Parts: sequence; C-alpha cells; structure tokens
Amino acid sequence: MKNPNTHLFRYCPRCGKKSLVTPNVKSFLCSSCNFKFYLNSAAAGIALIFNKKKELLVTKRKYDPAKGMLDLPGGFADPGETIEGCLTREIKEELNLSITNLSYFCSVPNTYIYKDVNYSITDFAFLCEVENFNGIKACDDICEFYFMELSKIDKSLFGLESPKIVIEHLLKNNNFYGLSQS
Repeated sequence: MKNPNTHLFRYCPRCGKKSLVTPNVKSFLCSSCNFKFYLNSAAAGIALIFNKKKELLVTKRKYDPAKGMLDLPGGFADPGETIEGCLTREIKEELNLSITNLSYFCSVPNTYIYKDVNYSITDFAFLCEVENFNGIKACDDICEFYFMELSKIDKSLFGLESPKIVIEHLLKNNNFYGLSQS
C-alpha cells in the first residue's frame, strides 16, 4: 500500500530540502538530514485498575515525555492490534499483571509530543480487573507504581493531560462504577 500523504509532503520540516521519501505507508524520511516522522492518528489504551480497597493503580514514568511524573498504566496500540489486546499486552509488559476482564470507560483526545513532533492520539480508558497482584513489579517504561485513593490524587503530579481528564471522569462517575470512597 502506498503512503496516502505522499502528494502533500515533499519538503523536510527540519532542513527544508525537497528530499522526502516514503519508506512505508505511515512515515516519511528525509534523504538529506535523515529526519523521520509519522503522520497518522494513533490509538492508546489506559488501564484503570483498582485494588480491593478501591485504590487506583498509578505509575511513574521512566522516560520522556514527562519523565518522573505520574501516569496511568497503558500504552499505544500496535498496528493491527485491538485496544483490549493493547492493554492486555501493556499491563503485562509494564506491571507483570494479567488482565482478566475489561470494560470501556471513556475516550479522550490527546496530543503526544515525541522528538519535537506532535502526534494526534485518542486514548481509550478501560476499567480493568486483574488475576491478582502477586508478582506486580515496575517494568518496561515505568519506574514505580502506587495505589492511591481516588479522591486524594493530586492531578498536578501527572505529566500528561489525558490521565488528568480520565481521573476527572472517574471522580464524577465514581458512585456509578462502585468506586465511592465513603
């Protein structure tokens, strides 16, 4: 399949030369300065995992963007992967946990800046149940994890916007989902 945006992009956004080539359907490569960029919409999954005390599982980012800031576990869907499959894979990779059940909660439009490129993302949040918390550990691109009482979470400690919005949705809908802290 040919890259559908080839007719739109001919000049490199970094060096300005008319030297873009399309190595595949989703990217552009400048043959002069070796700048590579993607211009596609991406999907990501956010896992909302609660323990028996109804505390939310929160992670700390190991790498930029927002290195050292709080986040919710999850990640980008690979090409050909469902969001449910993405979350199952990501939670295993990041926390060594096995998701047994998930249900859609909400979606949030997001912008993700990586290496000076703005990517348009849609984050899909799911309430997730896990087999158990035995063997939980921080892996992959997270360095720590915490269980936090929903009503006491300080959203300013989160480095990206979409987790803040998802937490707001949780706080507004906590009684509906049986997450009331009282």
